[in-house]
Amino acid sequence: MSENVKPFKTIEEQIKILKTRGLIISDEDKASKLLSSLNYYRLSAYSLTLRKNDSFYDNVSFDDIIQIYNFDMELRAALMYLLESVEISMRTNIAYFFAEKYGPLGYYDSSNFDDTDRFNAFEDEYQKAIDEYGNTEAFVKHHKKTYNNQFPIWVLVELLTLGTLSRLFNNLKLIDRKNICKKKYSPINERYISNWLHCCTILRNICAHRARLYNRPLPISVLLGKRDKKIFKENNISINRASKQLFAYIIVIKKIIPDEAIWDTFAKKICELVSKYPFVRLEHYGFTQDWKEVLGIVE
Repeated sequence: MSENVKPFKTIEEQIKILKTRGLIISDEDKASKLLSSLNYYRLSAYSLTLRKNDSFYDNVSFDDIIQIYNFDMELRAALMYLLESVEISMRTNIAYFFAEKYGPLGYYDSSNFDDTDRFNAFEDEYQKAIDEYGNTEAFVKHHKKTYNNQFPIWVLVELLTLGTLSRLFNNLKLIDRKNICKKKYSPINERYISNWLHCCTILRNICAHRARLYNRPLPISVLLGKRDKKIFKENNISINRASKQLFAYIIVIKKIIPDEAIWDTFAKKICELVSKYPFVRLEHYGFTQDWKEVLGIVE
């Protein structure tokens, strides 16, 4: 076992370390309670923009870090609400157009898909989902008992994760992907929708695992059209950088939200968070100075 691992520190020792590094802690009892419920290591990641190495910049307080942490937590919840809409609409669109063309059980036939290996992987994924929910979901029990374990595609999709839906869409025949996009996402083509679904999956997983979004490049680049690239160019932000930041993800997600009311609720929440946590600097999420105009937010 390595001897270089940092030793355990009590809450009191953690507070002392933070103070010696220049962090202002006006209420040690409050800080102690928060550190008792928030992992010190987890919280420290939210302070990276507030210090250089282990020394905090002047006038940075513990409350400032908590503002960033709480903003990030509430933002993740708002994004989950938004991404749920994307997931449900994609389930609906795939099930409807696939069943219309290939029938309720057409997903059993590999010839209805683009790639056999990915078809086999999909079989494994949906079978695991059926097994997982078999004892908890009434509709799964019903179809097992009444229909000899056969699930029409419009039932099956209700068991699939956004990641599985994304992979399912990518393995549809090109003509079918184009058809779905033409009827539901026009003028956005299937190449962009495939990428955006992948990005939504990545973002949802980050949010679901309560991972940090603040000051974090996302794992894959989101595809941006000419108009969206112009937004970042006019703000002197490189496309390579912008395409891996949350703001770019939000810009494209807005384009595939099926219900304007859902987007309006999300937009209102963002504005509320900005007012509630004024210390938070949105540029650490990739937001531009004109972000409200970009997102079509009118207050």
